[in-house]
Amino acid sequence: MGRETIRSRGGVVYRELQSRSLLNRCVSTRMPFQWTVNPYRGCAMGCRYCYAAYTHEFMGIATPEEFHTTVFVKRGAEPETARRLSAVVRRGELIALGTATDPYQPGEAEERITRGFLEAVAARRGVRLGITTKGAIILRDLDLLRRINLRSTLSVHVSLISSRPELLRELEPWAPPPEVRIEVMRRLAEAQIPIALSLAPVLPAITDDESDLDELLGRVAAAGVTKMSWNILFLRSPTREKYLRWVAARFPRLHDAYQRAYAGRVYLGGAYRERLKILLERLRARHGLAPAFSADRAEQGSRPEQMRLWA
Repeated sequence: MGRETIRSRGGVVYRELQSRSLLNRCVSTRMPFQWTVNPYRGCAMGCRYCYAAYTHEFMGIATPEEFHTTVFVKRGAEPETARRLSAVVRRGELIALGTATDPYQPGEAEERITRGFLEAVAARRGVRLGITTKGAIILRDLDLLRRINLRSTLSVHVSLISSRPELLRELEPWAPPPEVRIEVMRRLAEAQIPIALSLAPVLPAITDDESDLDELLGRVAAAGVTKMSWNILFLRSPTREKYLRWVAARFPRLHDAYQRAYAGRVYLGGAYRERLKILLERLRARHGLAPAFSADRAEQGSRPEQMRLWA
């Protein structure tokens, strides 16, 4: 398994990772898809809340911040990916592109691993594909997306959790600002690509203000978005420690409340989740946004508890 350094740019080291296939079976019954595609391991978007930071531990990297500064580029997977893709299409199974890392993170501009996979998809009919991204590089692939949309079933989910650029610059330092992502949604909608807002994760007491959410949903609806999904912040180690360090520095008054609310759990449920669900359903209806796939899931097996993030 090769791990040679390809290049370094903007504080990010890109390394080659020889892979058998880009298509990997999803074993979770909670997910609406059967297959995942993550062309990269690691993500240079730098999101403070990224739940996938733990996956670098499989590469012998224990520092969560390195998930954003060491990105592995998957190479050599084309033959087995093509073989598996043919079987997946015959069975009518759903593929999710971008479940753990962003397929349109900055390195894609040069590496083009995502584009290579989409070229394989575009050569077939009857593929069921969903893409989740924050990246504006997706507009480079409009030609492929149009072709896929004509021959297969496609949906694109653009991740945006706030329309406040100053906040997102801290939360997602290397992701495109809100205005750019809203323009991406508009361009995709104009190209008649099925587009949805991915409001995930909602950060308790930080991005759950009603007026802010109302503005965000109004802006994306005006851009032509017709669907949305949402989910609450998921905190597991080492993301938990990394995120709480940021909260302590940026929102110190919330730090103790977060520790209490997430003590012994990775999701928030109970009263907080119910209040947020009611709020988002009202705002979704106000702006004419239908539900996308159900990303609104509580932790399996957890019992509803009456809790409040801030006491």
